[in-house]
Amino acid sequence: MMYNTDYASENPWLIHETNLSADTTAAHETRFTLANGYRSLRGESPFYPARYPGAFYAGLYDKAEAAVTELVNCPDPLPFRVYVDYEKALLGSKGASEYLRVLDMEQGVIHTRCNYKADTGSWLRMKSERFLSRADRHRWAERWVFEAVNFSRRILIKIAIDGTMLNNVQHPLDAVKHINVTDRGSLDVGSAKVIFLMSETRDKQVRITEGQVLLCGECGDCGESQLKLLVLRPLAERVEAVYELHLEQVKPVVLYRLGYGMVQQGNSDPRDILKAGIEAFIKDGYEAELKAHQREMSRFWKDADIQIDGDLRAQRALRFNLLHLSSCANPGDSRVSIGAKGLHGEGYKGHVFWDTETFMLPFFIFTQPETARSLLSYRYHTLQGARENARQGGHQGARFPWESADTGLEVTPPWGVDYAGHLVRIWTGEQEVHINADITYAVLKYLQMSGDRTFLLEQGLQILLETSKFWVSFVQWNEEKQRYEIRNVIGPDEFHEHVHNNTYTNYLAAWALRKTRDLVHQLEQEEPEALSAILQRSGVERSELENWQNVADKLYIPRDQERGLYEQFEGYFNLKDIPITEWDKNGMPLWPRDLDVRRLNETQLIKQPDVVMLFALIVEEFSLEEKIRNYEYYEKRTMHKSSLSPSIYAMVGLGLGKHDHAYEYFIKAAETDIVDNQGNTAHCLHAANAGGTWQSAVFGFGGLSVDKDNTLRIEPWLPAHWKGLRYNFYWHSVRVTVEAAQNDCRVYTEKPLLIRSGNRGYTAGPEGVKII
Repeated sequence: MMYNTDYASENPWLIHETNLSADTTAAHETRFTLANGYRSLRGESPFYPARYPGAFYAGLYDKAEAAVTELVNCPDPLPFRVYVDYEKALLGSKGASEYLRVLDMEQGVIHTRCNYKADTGSWLRMKSERFLSRADRHRWAERWVFEAVNFSRRILIKIAIDGTMLNNVQHPLDAVKHINVTDRGSLDVGSAKVIFLMSETRDKQVRITEGQVLLCGECGDCGESQLKLLVLRPLAERVEAVYELHLEQVKPVVLYRLGYGMVQQGNSDPRDILKAGIEAFIKDGYEAELKAHQREMSRFWKDADIQIDGDLRAQRALRFNLLHLSSCANPGDSRVSIGAKGLHGEGYKGHVFWDTETFMLPFFIFTQPETARSLLSYRYHTLQGARENARQGGHQGARFPWESADTGLEVTPPWGVDYAGHLVRIWTGEQEVHINADITYAVLKYLQMSGDRTFLLEQGLQILLETSKFWVSFVQWNEEKQRYEIRNVIGPDEFHEHVHNNTYTNYLAAWALRKTRDLVHQLEQEEPEALSAILQRSGVERSELENWQNVADKLYIPRDQERGLYEQFEGYFNLKDIPITEWDKNGMPLWPRDLDVRRLNETQLIKQPDVVMLFALIVEEFSLEEKIRNYEYYEKRTMHKSSLSPSIYAMVGLGLGKHDHAYEYFIKAAETDIVDNQGNTAHCLHAANAGGTWQSAVFGFGGLSVDKDNTLRIEPWLPAHWKGLRYNFYWHSVRVTVEAAQNDCRVYTEKPLLIRSGNRGYTAGPEGVKII
């Protein structure tokens, strides 16, 4: 695979950008997006026109004229332009040189530099840094340094807040404006002039307020002789301010841009809140907020960092994924979740899929349990919508939507385009019901790792009960064959629609029913009064529980006993078997020649792991032999047309001793958005892939799993060129550190803890224990 050297750096914490063009800028905007779980700012460069500018707030959805509810593209506070002798300093012009933008992943800060030489000969050096605070999630800021190399006179600087933002701007037939600008102008905060723009969403009138101030010197103490406001221009849906900055030759001048943004419901005057917010920010100062943000970043990396010794490429790519995934979550707001494309843009309309619970959540469960709980609470808060989805389908209980926004109602678009660009009906919202079992799995995994009894009794058990009630009403009894079936569904492989008895769906649904019933029986002994209240709240009678076991035991799982293969769904083995024979430069499969992609459902080609996905979730349910047989069969038929695919094959393959290809799959996953091997990084982050990358590193190479008796197992395997691997996780609030090397592994825990490796058990503690 060719590695994009634009990002090469000898520092494993840095991502470099050295070129921008019409072809590359949109993908760069995704890579350099800053987010803090509350909001995000797409990574537009101050030296190149933005391709897909965007500013988003977690959980802020609107419909208006759109086909379905979608994440709102809010007013953009980032526009910033520099004029040297009235020439706009932009890349692509002959005067721009030595451009470099660097994402410092350790600090969560973007550094930019650029030189510009005007036609008049005036030569200006510029440097900036930008951060979006994780300490105060309303705050963002930039620090600029200007140095006139060979002149002494003024330059012009224009800042703006742009309220003209559209969703789906790249699709003119689908473009929608979700906000109405309600006010724009300026506020006085002491001697500083704050520009602001206020707007509200069109459906629910949620208010959005953006404000910012440009200061010369951290406290604005340079005076008008240095920085002077020339024009303040409130336009129809935009506010601009133009300043003149006086420079003297080779004397650097520092400017600070302090921004504050918020979404608000209620009657409080947003001007008062904004004024107080900016005033406090000016008083605290840029440097103080930067340090507070850096402290939060340091806390994050202390728990979440994975250190790879001997592989700079993998190390840098892995950290890139962890930084961006973590930036999408807000532990302080349990009514929002993470969309499939993070907070990095409009991809998949900002909707929440199974991606969150199945691919992203394990990272948070193991490294930031409080954030994991918040993400699961989002599902609890959207139960009413899930109940309505079930009711509309003629079923009981709760059916969580395949695509979710802010209410839990199904918001999957009814139409889309296929791989050939043809308009097609989208059936996932009606048929991809396995998401109910995926959420059950996520709740139980969180409870297993955290022991969070409060969450179980307040929210978790109700989720399990109401989703189980749905399964029992959704299955169909086949009298002739004396079995329960689940018909007309879609499994994780979305090449095949309207299938019957998808193994992944049926197996995980039966597993969920058994696990929920077992948990209820446990609580009958331990928490009888609390259990009675939860059952009543969930609309579940005790008499129903025995039938759940009956349904689970008789739910059909298609299997070829002679070959030891699980059939992906009934009739799959009768489909046309077309071999994959060619791969692209990134190692991704190419469509077989003469294949009609409109008839994929007639072939055994699959989009991503389906049967193999079971081996990633419930490892202990299957024998090693059957896992190997099924892995080998389905791997050679997988097109990896989902970014979710490579990390799962890496993780499962490592557990099966498939070491040769595991690293290839891992690096494909880790570099998905760095080298853009799916071809769509421009449209947002592959957030689920970021979570899958963590899983393949920790569960795969790190060898972390949990035995049936709830004991931790650690059995790492390192590629030959890796000298070491170090990672952390939490087990029932106890921090565990694993340090693996070739032929050596040590485990450190804050308190004594039983660890298994191979056929032996070890007691780890603060002093560490050698397990290999």
